[in-house]
Amino acid sequence: IEEGKKMLKTKKVLGVSTICLSILLFVGTVCFFACKNENNNTKLRNKYPLIKESNYSIDDAALDFEERIAIAPNIAKIDVIEQLPNYTVHVEDKEVGLSAEIEFCQYRVKLVSNITENNITTDNDGTFVITFAKQLENSYPNLADDTNAICSIEAAAGAHTGKYLLFDKSFYYTDSNMALAAYAGDNGPAKKICTEKELINKIKSIRNKKITS
Repeated sequence: IEEGKKMLKTKKVLGVSTICLSILLFVGTVCFFACKNENNNTKLRNKYPLIKESNYSIDDAALDFEERIAIAPNIAKIDVIEQLPNYTVHVEDKEVGLSAEIEFCQYRVKLVSNITENNITTDNDGTFVITFAKQLENSYPNLADDTNAICSIEAAAGAHTGKYLLFDKSFYYTDSNMALAAYAGDNGPAKKICTEKELINKIKSIRNKKITS
């Protein structure tokens, strides 16, 4: 009988030890992946630093994330193919006696996904051009070759007809299935970092709410 009690006690001790070891392994694994994700997120943010100061109005927009997404003409996922040569546009306002040549930057991008499913005109190869004034270049996200992003865009007019403009500060770098806001003033899910899927689902939810309201 005593021998049986000892064996039972030993089994209980071993059982408790096994449970404790399993818990420690689980906690250790969770901590490992949490730290790994945190390090990856930090690396991504260092790769895509926030625009904290801007001389362009999109950085000071009063609208919050949901309001911006609701009114954006188009929201698309893009891949930057290349920077094209700059071009100039003559601007004249006879009323104030203004006449100037304004230089513009332009980038050819590939339309990866038309998230809002509005009409976005592309060339036969599925690409289109995004343009903005060179003097405001530092106020815009970095559109280096191979940059991937989700952004709001609108069709340009006048001398820029056929091209697109960035509509507002709804610009999110995408990398390794994650999304990061380009602007410090953004208050959406990618304010710090979130998954690309989470951001797209949020955008679609807001747009669907707009359609049904």
